[in-house]
Amino acid sequence: MTLVEGEYEFTCDECDGEGSVFTDVEAEGPSWVRCDDCFGDGKLLVDEDAAAEKIRWGQTPTRTPSAT
Repeated sequence: MTLVEGEYEFTCDECDGEGSVFTDVEAEGPSWVRCDDCFGDGKLLVDEDAAAEKIRWGQTPTRTPSAT
């Protein structure tokens, strides 16, 4: 799948690309649940503005838009 113009892919910050996060809700006990940030994909697709901010903070995109 190619990215559309202006779309960048990054590893999810919340789950580190795993697609799930560890939670320890007192009533339910510890468990792994699907990451809400990336919806379990482990990756985030962001526009150019969000990508620029992530790159400014030292992150590297895993994929960039295809050259047209």
